[in-house]
Amino acid sequence: MADDFSSVFESPLERSPDIDDLVRATMEWHFSPLTGSPYWVDRAKTFGFDPRTDVQSLADLRLFEEVPVDWSRIAADQLIPRGSLGQAARFGIHESGGATGAPKRIVDATSRRRNVAWQSMMLDQQGFPAGEGHWLHIGPTGPHVMSKNIGTLAELRGHLCYFVDIDPRWVRRCVTQGRHDEYRRYVDHILDQVKDVLTTQDIRGISTTPKILEAIAAREDVYAPLRAAVRGIIWGGTSMDSETLRLFEEEVFPEAKLAGAYGNTMMGVAPQRTRRPGDAAACTFRPYYPYTVVELVDPGDPGRAVADDEDGRVVITVLTRDYFTPPTLERDLATRRASADAFPGIELSAVRPYEGGGAGVVEGVY
Repeated sequence: MADDFSSVFESPLERSPDIDDLVRATMEWHFSPLTGSPYWVDRAKTFGFDPRTDVQSLADLRLFEEVPVDWSRIAADQLIPRGSLGQAARFGIHESGGATGAPKRIVDATSRRRNVAWQSMMLDQQGFPAGEGHWLHIGPTGPHVMSKNIGTLAELRGHLCYFVDIDPRWVRRCVTQGRHDEYRRYVDHILDQVKDVLTTQDIRGISTTPKILEAIAAREDVYAPLRAAVRGIIWGGTSMDSETLRLFEEEVFPEAKLAGAYGNTMMGVAPQRTRRPGDAAACTFRPYYPYTVVELVDPGDPGRAVADDEDGRVVITVLTRDYFTPPTLERDLATRRASADAFPGIELSAVRPYEGGGAGVVEGVY
């Protein structure tokens, strides 16, 4: 049964499957009693529709609007498709950082690796360095998927990967409770470890957040060895305005190639695409379409998709063999951009936290 959908779920990176074919394959795989996960097969019994017969296109996914999913409460093992049991790839459990509440959990085996391989292909298109020296990731490890993504990316690009861990939940607790001295000491603790790696190992690339980059630039004993050796920087995890990006590229790290990456535990990675003359934004993100479908909707009217160059709240849908996420309203606001190069999905820029409608988002350093 698994091979029936290989041409759709595992199509070549440079060739996207038809979105409606992918929707139908996802519905059949995740909701069939033979291949579906216990969670979705059982949950479908409560729907007023049959996903396998009634959801035949991307537009039909609107039927899931009345199907709320609390990813923080589902037993993760119940999300593994029965059709994947016994396969060579081992599923892992990945948690969000809990920026808006209890951590969300998903399971994943190979689809995230494909997403990272696609990101690596886009980095090649931008002339991002590869192969020489090693990589340092300064960010969450443990239950967070980012460390696995970066480890995979480093492997694909010919680097050993070092890690300096950040606990985003502890940082957010310090910030929300006003323990700013403790927060600053924690950041210094992180930078002390970064300095040790930079001064003892051959590090040529790093991945981290804009706020950690700002902290590095403010500490000469860390900034000097980084600027001298690092030639590639991937930033993501927290928002960055265009002026800060310009300063990083032109003044703070002029010898390095910078590339942004937008994403989260649920959606995967939407890397920065190659910058082109006439782009309306300094950094434009391209989601991993059609496996991750991103739409931007009016915050005041979620039923209305916004037009190009208009701000909207992010809605994500994930359609992979490993897991299915129905259209989900996310915590981010972004600007929709017209797609370049006949890319079939939308592109987006100026991603930042959505401040309206309920609990705020505390980014911390990640």
